[in-house]
Amino acid sequence: MDSNVQSAQQVTKSSLGVRIGRRNIILIAAFVTVLVVIATLISQMIAWNEADERLVHQSAFTGNLTVINQAGPYFKAFGTVSAYNKVISINFTGDKSATASAVVPLIPIRFLDTTTGDARGVARFRLPGNVSASESGSLRGLLKIHEEFGSQETLISNLLMRATTENVKASARMMSVEQHYSGGNGQLSQDFADQLVKGIFVTEQIFGSGRRAKTDEFKNLSKQQRVTIKIKEDREGNPMRNAPILGAYGITVVDASIIDIDYESKVNARLEAQKQAAADEALARQNLKKAEQQARTEVALGEQAIAKQRAESEKLKIKEQIDAERVKANAIISAQQRVAVKAELAKEQAEILKQQRLEAQGMDVLAEARQRAKSAALDPKYVFDETLKAEVKIQTALFNSLGNSRLVPEIVIGGGQGDMNNGSEFMRLLAADAALSLKKRLDSKQ
Repeated sequence: MDSNVQSAQQVTKSSLGVRIGRRNIILIAAFVTVLVVIATLISQMIAWNEADERLVHQSAFTGNLTVINQAGPYFKAFGTVSAYNKVISINFTGDKSATASAVVPLIPIRFLDTTTGDARGVARFRLPGNVSASESGSLRGLLKIHEEFGSQETLISNLLMRATTENVKASARMMSVEQHYSGGNGQLSQDFADQLVKGIFVTEQIFGSGRRAKTDEFKNLSKQQRVTIKIKEDREGNPMRNAPILGAYGITVVDASIIDIDYESKVNARLEAQKQAAADEALARQNLKKAEQQARTEVALGEQAIAKQRAESEKLKIKEQIDAERVKANAIISAQQRVAVKAELAKEQAEILKQQRLEAQGMDVLAEARQRAKSAALDPKYVFDETLKAEVKIQTALFNSLGNSRLVPEIVIGGGQGDMNNGSEFMRLLAADAALSLKKRLDSKQ
């Protein structure tokens, strides 16, 4: 009996444990269900907005569209939300690992000379925010974009990519591959950004033929048909453009650039040939310049040698002239000296001749006098007269010489020799006076 009681107690306990376990499970399940329902309600009532996004919210009760710009939580109220990045970037560099709103392949282009290639670049667009509706009630800004495209993916594929592709191709059609390769990538990128913002230029092609220069890289053709692009202008001279497709939606271009162009294979081969030709031409110019410099150096050295030789010749010529002048001066001095010597000799000769003439005249006078004396030697009166004249001349000369002598005798005390001299002097004076008296008488008789 005890065993029956114990078995009955055990059955009762196990059934109670089963009932308690099922209750806990139900409670836990109900609690989780409530939590899920609450979480679902909360997620449908409140959502979160990122800082780099704008949300377009459509009310679940009214269907009205609103733009949520503020980052952080917002009241969703079971409405639907479409997210748009504030700035959408389109990367067409070919790098699949790039971070962007849209990573697309390279954009195929065709240059003005029909050369093809693939463009690499990046374009970034800023979407408008909440813009109030127009007076007619039409939506504008991000609401208009959402109304027409419905999502960011559709906006990128149907608008932004189309605008980017059209502007890249339009910019490439404005230049040739030669112009781009020669440094026109900056101009190509500038045209791309400008037309993306303001609209694509309205252009026309102008065909013309002309002969290439000899230094052109494509020397296999002597002539080619040249095609140039002319931008049409309005009456005021402003360039004509197509309406920008982004402006109608209020989308602005943050930046747009073409990084590089991948040319087709034949263009690369041609450009390699061009680079080689340019390198060869540069080397040839360098060699030519070096040769010209060397030639100028040789000419300068030759001119220097000629100038040095000319200077030596001039120096030798000047030295010869100086020596000739010196010889000439010495010859003149020698000639002058000889002339002076001859003149002196002539003078001396003249003096000698004069002296000889005088001597000859004296000899003639002496001979004549001797002749007269000889003829008159026997005439006593003549002899007396001549003797008297001679005496008179002697005495006169004596008197004249004594005219400068003292007429008063000096008295010397203490010496007899002085008295004797003064006496003789006095006698000579008396004789002179007598001679002068005799001369006067003779002159008076004559």
